[in-house]
Amino acid sequence: MPWGEIMSQPDKQAIRQKIMGVLLRNARIRAGRSQAELAAALRVSRHRYATYEQGQHDLSLPELELIAQLCDTPLGYFFDDESTVEDEDTEKAYQAVPRIEHKIMGALLRQARLQAGKTQEDCAKKLGIPARRIAQYEYGERDIPASELQALALYLDVPPDYFTI
Repeated sequence: MPWGEIMSQPDKQAIRQKIMGVLLRNARIRAGRSQAELAAALRVSRHRYATYEQGQHDLSLPELELIAQLCDTPLGYFFDDESTVEDEDTEKAYQAVPRIEHKIMGALLRQARLQAGKTQEDCAKKLGIPARRIAQYEYGERDIPASELQALALYLDVPPDYFTI
């Protein structure tokens, strides 16, 4: 059994938060910024910002975008496992944009599904696809075909433009 299937969802989330914290700290230090500077820019306490770097709390995408801008770091650096600021050129940063969009659309899909009181299995059955594929959509691991997105919008009772970014 693959390691990813053994770990619980909370364990995976905790690991993602720790990784994000390390990436935040590295970007901040490389840019010569202090925690106090970034906390002020985000309008959070220095303590709260420190919890981001310690991997104890998640930050929002707009907060992450601001940090990336202030630290002169491509946003893709925070999402691409193989990326480093030193070797990432502009083209690679642009290639990261679709992955970020997939993650955002996936989060919107999950939100709509939960608000509608449906399970991943319910959605998969409606589309005639495996439930694992719905999970892949929600985690931004796979692009959602337009026809399936439209069917999901109808099934979850949200307008199709609900998923636009």
